[in-house]
Amino acid sequence: MARGRFISDFEADLIRIGHAAGIDNATIARAMGRHKSAIGKYLRRMEDEQTIGNLPTCFVGDQIAEMIRREGGRP
Repeated sequence: MARGRFISDFEADLIRIGHAAGIDNATIARAMGRHKSAIGKYLRRMEDEQTIGNLPTCFVGDQIAEMIRREGGRP
């Protein structure tokens, strides 16, 4: 039984973009307001399902990756 909120499709895309941009799980988690362990668990799930490479429109990916870096940075 799940203990936390489910990962939405939009959040899954954010995780994929962050991972593809080489952003660490902790930064992705802070940007999304999630726990680092939830990001890691979902990444493993996507790798097992072979959906980790299903990135959304590429020209938006760089902008979203920059937002994740900015929002997930430590103050």
